Amino acid sequence: MTSTQVTPAVSGGVTRREVELVGRDADLRRLSRVLIRAEEGAGSIVLISGEAGIGKTRLCAELLRWHRQRGGRMLLGRAAPQEASMPYAALADTLRAARRAEPSVWAAARARAGILWAVAPELATEASGPDRAVDRPVLFEALLDAVDEAAGDGTALWVLDDIHWADDSTWEFVHYAARRVADLALVLAVTYREEEIGPAHPWWPGLVRLKRDPHVLSVPLARLTPADGERIALATDPALPRDTVTAIVERGAGTPLLVQELASLASGPGHLLRVPDIVRATVRVRAGRLDLAGRALLEAAAVAGLEAEAELLASVQPEGRPGDLVSAGLLDQEDERFRFRHPLLQEAAYLEVPAGRRRALHEQIAAAMAKSTSYPAERVAAHLERAGRPDAALSELEDAATEASGTGRVGRAATLHLGALQLAYRHGTLADQRARLERAAIGDLFLASRWSELDPLVRKAWADRDRLSRPDRMWLAAVTCFHLFWTGAIREAWALVEHEAAGLDQDESSGEGGLLLTQAALLAWLKGEPAAARAFIDRGLAAARCTGDLDLEARARRTEIVISYGEEQDLELAAARLREQAGFAHTHGLDVAEGFALLFLSTITNALGDVQAARKAADRTGVLSWMAALGEARLHLVEGRRSRCEDIFRQIRQEVRPGVRTVAAWVDAEEACLFLHRGDLDEARRLLYGPSAAGESCRYGIIGSQWSAAHGWLAWEERRFPEASAHLASAGAENVMRTYNTQSPGLRFLPLHVDALLRSGDNDGAAAAISAAEAFNLGHDRFMAAALAAARFRLEPTLERALMAEEVTAAAPWPWLRALVGCWRGEFLQDTGGAADAGKRFEEIGAHLGVRRAEAVLQRLGARLPRREHSASVLSPREIEVAELVAEGLSNPAIARRLYLSRPTVASHVAHILTKLGFSSRTQIAAWAARRRPLAP
Repeated sequence: MTSTQVTPAVSGGVTRREVELVGRDADLRRLSRVLIRAEEGAGSIVLISGEAGIGKTRLCAELLRWHRQRGGRMLLGRAAPQEASMPYAALADTLRAARRAEPSVWAAARARAGILWAVAPELATEASGPDRAVDRPVLFEALLDAVDEAAGDGTALWVLDDIHWADDSTWEFVHYAARRVADLALVLAVTYREEEIGPAHPWWPGLVRLKRDPHVLSVPLARLTPADGERIALATDPALPRDTVTAIVERGAGTPLLVQELASLASGPGHLLRVPDIVRATVRVRAGRLDLAGRALLEAAAVAGLEAEAELLASVQPEGRPGDLVSAGLLDQEDERFRFRHPLLQEAAYLEVPAGRRRALHEQIAAAMAKSTSYPAERVAAHLERAGRPDAALSELEDAATEASGTGRVGRAATLHLGALQLAYRHGTLADQRARLERAAIGDLFLASRWSELDPLVRKAWADRDRLSRPDRMWLAAVTCFHLFWTGAIREAWALVEHEAAGLDQDESSGEGGLLLTQAALLAWLKGEPAAARAFIDRGLAAARCTGDLDLEARARRTEIVISYGEEQDLELAAARLREQAGFAHTHGLDVAEGFALLFLSTITNALGDVQAARKAADRTGVLSWMAALGEARLHLVEGRRSRCEDIFRQIRQEVRPGVRTVAAWVDAEEACLFLHRGDLDEARRLLYGPSAAGESCRYGIIGSQWSAAHGWLAWEERRFPEASAHLASAGAENVMRTYNTQSPGLRFLPLHVDALLRSGDNDGAAAAISAAEAFNLGHDRFMAAALAAARFRLEPTLERALMAEEVTAAAPWPWLRALVGCWRGEFLQDTGGAADAGKRFEEIGAHLGVRRAEAVLQRLGARLPRREHSASVLSPREIEVAELVAEGLSNPAIARRLYLSRPTVASHVAHILTKLGFSSRTQIAAWAARRRPLAP
């Protein structure tokens, strides 16, 4: 049999069953939500990344199929390594494929042939001036316009596959599209190999910036779980024996393509095929065409792995010519990188290398990689391990982990320590290192909040706690209790920490004892147990002073500061102490401690500068970045920047994992307030009665307070005043306020609480609620001062109190509450001007339910509202223009294209028209616009 006859088997020609997409349900749900948002007028860029064979293309194919079933437009363009130097190659591939599959896109491109011929030269025959130069932004805009026009009233899904093989002009197009996509009915999905565009790649800085864009969603594809790998193997051949399936899953290591390939090669009961003889024969035949230097280079390439850089190969075999291996059909070239055409070819070539030669090459390659800064420590360690030097491999990983920790990159350190632990488990000679490495991995994964990876390690370690030394058990208890807290097992966490802390005795002054006591104090504070928090932190501080551990002392002091703030209510003192702690941590290189101090500071000052500093520190270290972002979103919302708040929540939702139940509950409650602010009660209700409602997290401490406040606001909006009173009383209960002060939402909702009590006929209860709030003397906080002023006016509605409330709410600033005060001024002082002004303020911040509330007050006052259906004076010129197009029967997307506006802008105009004219449907707008038109002569 000739080599050409065996190539189909080597290059993927093995007959296999069609396998359904496995293990990507969550990714598909995220992507489908992006498409649904695009249908509502908010386009996006989606960056789908992962290693070769991980399923990027297959995921996109499934998404395209789903979008096709919904009637959407679909575009697909692929970059290819042989076209890497061709400008716009992937964009041209898109247009050429659309010529057959989506003729409307090709027609729209033809209409712009004078520009787009530079992408697809065949358009030049229809261009008026094909020789003229075209600026890239002009070309990119024309291309986006063509796609948007072809989409009509629908949505386009455009996939650019394998963009790591594209040229710079295509990459520039993706960046340009990110600036425009929010105004288009388009989702642009870009796939790339994460190992191709790494930190050394020239695109890397731009990729990092792109991922921070609020209109860009990053979807990194992780390896599949063993259970998903098993599903793929059995779907490929349901008759595979159990032990064969197990071996396939282990060998495939979570890469779908490799699992499927191995399953298709498996045969015979209880056997997993080695590399098939036909593949080994192919390698031997093709290697036989090489000269001596070429065969030596093939050995080096096989030992290097599935792919290797030209520089690396040259450092090991300088006489070899990688192009010869490409010509022999063994490798493909991708720029300066060479890759075996199939993993099985690499395996076969590797097996041909004698064992002694193999170990020597691994050591040579490891040494060459170590001299360069281009290779991660994991790759160097892997070669050292296969060279028979697991101890050296461990040193490589640990040195890199130490460096990462020293620069505050906690997430990177966690990855390296986890790899070191796995290495130790593979080698008996490293058995004595396992306990130490397990502790390091658990500690870093905990700091990095990587709960899914931490969970099995913590549970295994805690199950074996009786075998641990006393210090190790105390340390593990400190980590385990917080892991349980964030994953939703609040009562279990509290029971554990109480039991372990009670047995400290003489161990209390140790570093591990100090850590356990400090964590116990913070957990008690979060749970809403201030007395227990104080008792624990006093012991924790004493222990920290004895140890000389600066990080432990910083941890204990910042926890003591927030506990003291709840007791003393001295904002200036607490803020000054936290700033001092942040400075102390910064001076001593304690990046995580500095970030925590800034985060705590931002929660009590509610100052935008402090909030943004905390978020910057969290992003740098990777620790609790979602919490810092949540604080910023909350502040933007209260101060009336709703759109900025919405952008941040989109980013938070990309980070929050469903399995982290405490985090999910916190985010759900905060986001519900966003929906309540703008008057979207259905969305708020969906969150507040969703999965988080059944968890423990929404019933304790600061999270429970936020949850109660959001429920109270919803009940108040729905005029369920007794229920609103109960929820809001819980949010602002004395024990909550004595624990959290300004960090709790309770007092901020005091005006709604007082209003609900008064409307329920409980005047004494309303007065008592204000007196209880005044007892905390928190007027130094601008939002608390505003809430108290508004509540006092609501209890005793006088003009003097109304003016004071308006002044304080404006100074906060808190535009929503200021508008509410205006409504009450109209309702209780019969002030039509106040109510009218409130309506305008609600409209400015996009609180449409507030607009209707203000108008209802005006109607009850008997104010003569404009007969808006007979007058256009209340509408702006742009709103009149939109109303006319609504009357023509145009949809929002069609209006957006006609007026060169974004879909969200058009939707906002339509909502304003409905509010201003007092209408509830587009039909009414159309009838109104028709009556305005002059009769034809």
